[in-house]
Amino acid sequence: MVGTDTAIGKTAITTLLVQGLRAVRRPVWVHKPVACGDWDGHTAEDGRLLAALVGDGQPLVSICPWQFPTAASPHLAAEIAEKPLSLAMLRAVLDAVQGANDVIVEGAGGLLAPLTSARESIADLLGELSGDRGFALLIVTRPDLGTLNHTALTVEAARRRGLSVLGLVLNRPRPVEESEATTSAARELFALCAAPILADIPYGLGQREQLTADLARAVLEAAAQTSAP
Repeated sequence: MVGTDTAIGKTAITTLLVQGLRAVRRPVWVHKPVACGDWDGHTAEDGRLLAALVGDGQPLVSICPWQFPTAASPHLAAEIAEKPLSLAMLRAVLDAVQGANDVIVEGAGGLLAPLTSARESIADLLGELSGDRGFALLIVTRPDLGTLNHTALTVEAARRRGLSVLGLVLNRPRPVEESEATTSAARELFALCAAPILADIPYGLGQREQLTADLARAVLEAAAQTSAP
């Protein structure tokens, strides 16, 4: 799972999806390579939120193995903490997150946000793994002004790298004033990106139980279609 920007609600959507998949009795593990900022002295906020999703036999340490205090791009936060990351380090941990389960990998920031000291991104990490692990991208975007450009760029960058785009989740992490841009966002994103809108999440996550079920069902259906010959 990646976002078209930072603070777009990836962790909230990850939480909904994990809860929805478990509600239909699918074992699921979750992994975020790096989390930065909102430090409590030991962990970053996203790391704490994802740790609450531990289950189905997953070791807690594999959920978010690297967490840094500085609210910055992961490669900078790691550098400041004097713990530089490499793609090999990230892949080694992700390789261990496997088994008879679904795996949701949440990126940090956008698709091309640098994670390592060599400025490699989640796109580089998943690109290495796409052939043998079958990862496909769920892209979290937003319905307000500017979303068409941000989302189209993310989709195009993913496809240029050979990554499969499972679909888009339209999310509202903040209140959005209704306008022509917001009301037409889903229709225009579908037409522009040629990717299905798998969910349209309201601000405040109202009707949470129904949202989790609908999101899980839509993702499973899209995954089945993607893997079909």
